[in-house]
Amino acid sequence: MQNQGMSRKKAAIILAVALLALVGLIWLVTTVTQKDTNQFGKFIRIQNYDDKVENLSADMRDSMESYLYNIVVKNVDSSVNPSKISDAYIREDSNKQLYDNDTTVYNGSFIVDMESIKQSYFVQYGYSDSNTKDVGGNPVVVSCLPKDQLKYGEFKCVDFVSAQTSENDILLQYLPYKNFSFKLSPDATQGDTLVIVAKLDIPQSDLMGDTASRASIVTMYKQEVIKWIESKGADPSKYIIQYNYDDVGNIIPEESEHGDL
Repeated sequence: MQNQGMSRKKAAIILAVALLALVGLIWLVTTVTQKDTNQFGKFIRIQNYDDKVENLSADMRDSMESYLYNIVVKNVDSSVNPSKISDAYIREDSNKQLYDNDTTVYNGSFIVDMESIKQSYFVQYGYSDSNTKDVGGNPVVVSCLPKDQLKYGEFKCVDFVSAQTSENDILLQYLPYKNFSFKLSPDATQGDTLVIVAKLDIPQSDLMGDTASRASIVTMYKQEVIKWIESKGADPSKYIIQYNYDDVGNIIPEESEHGDL
């Protein structure tokens, strides 16, 4: 009987150790494989987004979280990796959303707090899931908060609106933007010039021809980007546009992308 009791105790210990090992393995695999980029680039995951925000597409979440990253990276030193921030939460009672029946547009806003870096930001958006309506590319803006709304005290906050010239402000209200041909995201600044990452969505079947035909296809897609910028009342020559394809259809690695306008 005593041997049976010892055997059961050993079995229980082995089972507990195995369960702990399994939990540890799952955590390790999740940590290692977790992506730090989405379709718009690097991002900061808003932990309680699903609980707080309704009626928007997955693209809108990607856009907000990528824009949040691009603002935070301007306000932390090089020792902080914003994509590793895991405590970004929408502040209680800050989430607001209104629906306009005439335009079929959702307009909303919320505040994101990040205790680990002692910073908070204001997120605003417009969204419509109707193909017949245009809200300027479902705009997202992440900006600094007034001092009286800062949860962790004052910090030297810079956002795209405060950091850029009025020329850049024209376009920033529409970014990030996505359609069937390209994705545009604000990336950084070089002096007073805004850098825009333009990812052209060119089917590979369109790039199977000779050099001249590939160049023609790439030029056509880049012209679509230029026309879109002009349609928003902005001058494309005032920006640095980083494309993911060179002039003859070769993919440019992300770390070496360069603007050609």
